Amino acid sequence: MTSALAINLLSSLLAFLLGGAARGLHQRWKAVGPARRVWRLGRSAEVVLALSDGPGHATTLPTLYEGDAEAAGTVAAYLRSVCGARTRIIRASTFSRVRDAHSDLVVIGGARANDLYKEIDRRVSMPYRFTLYRDRADLVRLADGRVFAQEVMHAKTVRDFAAISFLPSPFDPDRRIVILAGCGMQATVAAAKMVTADGIRKIARLRPPVTPFSVVIEIEIIDGQATKPHITDVVHWSIRA
Repeated sequence: MTSALAINLLSSLLAFLLGGAARGLHQRWKAVGPARRVWRLGRSAEVVLALSDGPGHATTLPTLYEGDAEAAGTVAAYLRSVCGARTRIIRASTFSRVRDAHSDLVVIGGARANDLYKEIDRRVSMPYRFTLYRDRADLVRLADGRVFAQEVMHAKTVRDFAAISFLPSPFDPDRRIVILAGCGMQATVAAAKMVTADGIRKIARLRPPVTPFSVVIEIEIIDGQATKPHITDVVHWSIRA
């Protein structure tokens, strides 16, 4: 009786441990699988995150935009924990072809304040452009002129858009660039969440290819809180010769 009881207890313990290990592996795969399909980073990759330069960037006390800094922190933490990548955060104005161009890049911010974004766009001609106004911006699809218009009421954004682009680096064809460019701050933060734990499965389900690929996400801001982003446009495109 005692021997049989001990065997049953041992069998139950082993089943519990194996079940826990299997559940852990399944949860890990649910996290890592989408990240691999979307980010396509090599092992031990270094990822440089280049933020827009904030006000006073040409002075001895440069600043950053709050939304860009939040987006960079979200992405960097995710890449380290899920992808095992090494991350380094820089201001776009300090980008160096010697030091940074041979790393995978995440460019955070768009045409209003990120000069690295502007340089990449000149080199590859991305499928969207920003039309900038004093208090807002429009995102325009070049193929047909469709406009994704940021909406501002009483000096507060109520609807925002961001373009998320994946492409080979024009600085090093063996490296990747991911661009998170919002019309406004809230959309840039939402784009960062979309390519990390909060939304990466939605991107992964689109089966992003190695060739250039972009999505536009949309959010609403209600009582100061952003809704969950949803994908409102998808474009597969080619880098111009």
